[in-house]
Amino acid sequence: MKHIVLLNPKGGCGKTTIATHIAVYASTMGLRVALADHDKQQSSHDWLKSRPRRCADIGAIAAYDGEPLEGEYDVMVHDMPAAAVGDQLAVASVCDKLIIPITPSPIDIKAALRLWVTLSNIGWLDNPNMEIGMIANRVKANTKYLETFDSFIQRTNITRIATLRDTQNYIRSLDAGLSLFDLPPSRVANDLAQWQPIMEWTGLFDMEDEELLSMMGLEDDFEPTADKFVSLEEMHQEQQQDEADHYTDTYE
Repeated sequence: MKHIVLLNPKGGCGKTTIATHIAVYASTMGLRVALADHDKQQSSHDWLKSRPRRCADIGAIAAYDGEPLEGEYDVMVHDMPAAAVGDQLAVASVCDKLIIPITPSPIDIKAALRLWVTLSNIGWLDNPNMEIGMIANRVKANTKYLETFDSFIQRTNITRIATLRDTQNYIRSLDAGLSLFDLPPSRVANDLAQWQPIMEWTGLFDMEDEELLSMMGLEDDFEPTADKFVSLEEMHQEQQQDEADHYTDTYE
């Protein structure tokens, strides 16, 4: 079993969003996936409870309540809490991939710097058996602070896996128990394209770029277009219609 850990002691950096999306993608691709929620706020667990029945199955592990991290799974995605790093090292130390989401703000960068110092002191940054990557999350283009943010990431010498833009599509999809991978690709094409390097970095699939894009419903010559936001009302309507179609196909 492979373990992917989302770690950052700073709250609000996007651990749950990224964890749920990785879990959905892996499950959609046919892997047996568990989402281990280590946070007593139970955000990942609540999202799983609201997930439509038609969607790809994801196992739920209430790690925050002491549930064992075991089962017949191919991959386990760990959504860690906003808490002291020392309390999370036992889980993170046995992971195959460690992902650090970070948002471009002075407070978040200071928190990430402390995390970088901690990881350096315990020798993880020099450990050849541990792959650590950073995702720049909720990034707004052409903002003044972006240059400072980019400079910080370069100095950490941690692989920058990808950059995810700031969009309401994530919030609206999660509110409906969905992910971007559950939506029509044409509606969220800009965002799906940004996930290609993340999927490659996880190492869960041995695919070429064009194969990954094809699985996302995109072409290898995809070019970003104007932003397309998906309304919450549209999501709920599509979700209800899909469930109705699923019921009809099953019982007729």
